[in-house]
Amino acid sequence: MLWKESAENVTIPPMFRFFVFCLFGMLSLSAVGCQLHRPFVPISPSQYLGSEQSRQGIAALERGNLTEAERRLEHAVKLNKNDINHRFHYAEVLWQQGKHQESLGQLSEAVQRGGKNNAFLYISLAEKFLALREYTAAYDYADEAVRLDSQDYQSWALRGKAKHLQAIHQARYAEQHTGTMLRQAREDYLRAVSLAPNNRELLTELASIQTACGQPEQALATWLTVQSLYSQGSEPAEVLIGKTETLTMLMRFDEAEANLIALRQRGQEHSETGRRLQEMIAATQRNQSRNL
Repeated sequence: MLWKESAENVTIPPMFRFFVFCLFGMLSLSAVGCQLHRPFVPISPSQYLGSEQSRQGIAALERGNLTEAERRLEHAVKLNKNDINHRFHYAEVLWQQGKHQESLGQLSEAVQRGGKNNAFLYISLAEKFLALREYTAAYDYADEAVRLDSQDYQSWALRGKAKHLQAIHQARYAEQHTGTMLRQAREDYLRAVSLAPNNRELLTELASIQTACGQPEQALATWLTVQSLYSQGSEPAEVLIGKTETLTMLMRFDEAEANLIALRQRGQEHSETGRRLQEMIAATQRNQSRNL
């Protein structure tokens, strides 16, 4: 018999072992051959020098030497005109030096030179147009970033922020559209928070938009979530102020007063903010009394 079986093991015949060994040998040689026949793409001297200039430019940026960073990154871009990463870093250096239009120009050029499918370029453009208060352009770039990468919370947050600021800016001119814009902003922030549920900044902005949308219950729940992300008593004043406002809107005056007291005890309350919150509580209490 070719096979000798026992209750404990199975013995493989010598001829079969030799066949398997030869088969594995041929497969290994084939794999090596595939590796050897892969096309080799050489790096040109300009690509090498450009990468080195970019590396040194980024290092200078991290040291805070913007002049050297700009010089080296500009050289990198000249050596490799189609490298979108060189242009991206160059744009950041220009922006930090207040050369805003030049920075935007470099980012736009990066998009045109092969970066049309790179969400990070559109995110950078959206951030910069937000800083310039050009909210429509910021929204359009953020929208494109969302289209390219719907799993990036930053894209959703930027689109929501652009729409929120657009609503605030246009409120005096087109009040009938403000509610729609705020709701659109809220939906974008909700999507962003679903992708980054522990991001304090996102949650803080969401709570503010929920308050503006007339949703104090949801806003309070969001403020409580933000507060839970800090150790007890270490949350910033902004959180307690937001809670105070939403508690007042919900006519939970004792809790609102308790938040004001906590702010005073920590020395975090600005007199103007405290006075505004106190007036808000008093006015809401008066309105409640009239309605009884």
